[in-house]
Amino acid sequence: MSTARNASPLAQPGDPQADGGDEQLAALTELVVHSLCERNPGFREFLERNDGAQVTRLIADVLRAGRPLPATVRAVRLATATDLHLVAAALGDCLVSLPDEAPGLLIPGALAEGEEGRARLKGILRHRAAAVGHAVPPQDAAASVRAASRLLDLAARCDGPAAGVAFVDDHLSSLLLLQDESLTRTLIARRLRPLAGLSPERCARLEATLLAWLGGMGAPEVAKALSIHPQTVRYRMRQLEKLFGARLRDPRTRFEIELALRGRRLMAGAHRRRTAASRRPRPSRLRQPVPRP
Repeated sequence: MSTARNASPLAQPGDPQADGGDEQLAALTELVVHSLCERNPGFREFLERNDGAQVTRLIADVLRAGRPLPATVRAVRLATATDLHLVAAALGDCLVSLPDEAPGLLIPGALAEGEEGRARLKGILRHRAAAVGHAVPPQDAAASVRAASRLLDLAARCDGPAAGVAFVDDHLSSLLLLQDESLTRTLIARRLRPLAGLSPERCARLEATLLAWLGGMGAPEVAKALSIHPQTVRYRMRQLEKLFGARLRDPRTRFEIELALRGRRLMAGAHRRRTAASRRPRPSRLRQPVPRP
């Protein structure tokens, strides 16, 4: 029999006092929900945006069974709701989105931990376009949902509907840079202004060299990474020092220049993939034979 701290024992299913136990369980569930809302406004927002009754039922089931909530949870967002409940059955413990919501699940964070966990999750989600959110405490589940939804949207726009399974943990910096593309463009325009008057080819060469150098590489390492001669690296760095001046010696400015370079590369890559995806031939629809009269 489960016992709640500072409360009477909870009646279990089948107990003679089940009716009274149900009342206690409802009161305790309401207390837990109220406490979570008070501690974290994000949980209240999650309840308002989703099915509060479903979350309340989950809390009641956990209290009834005496099982603790997982330490962390992850959102899984899917491009389509096809066989969603079969996926849920294969995963086991999870919350499933409602029919009128964007298709997705909420799973214990440990299910996607390590290579083995990832491999199992990929096997269950095979042949589906999906994004797996980062692990967060249960009360912060909405943050994992937002990140997974953003990654799925980016993957769909860049790689088409059959992009496979992507993990937020593998794209944290990209998601941060692309979270607000307008701000990223502003940062690019501000910090890479010295390169604005150059030809595209020269600009690309200097950007690649500068990004490698900002990553902590010396001339020999940059030369190896870019497949050029070390003397070419030194020549380009002298050009960059003339263009940027003292800005390359200021740590904060150097950091923002690196962010701008990485943001430009990400946005250019996304644009190329979107263009390529839009040019892919769409599957032709088979015409149905017209019955003869």
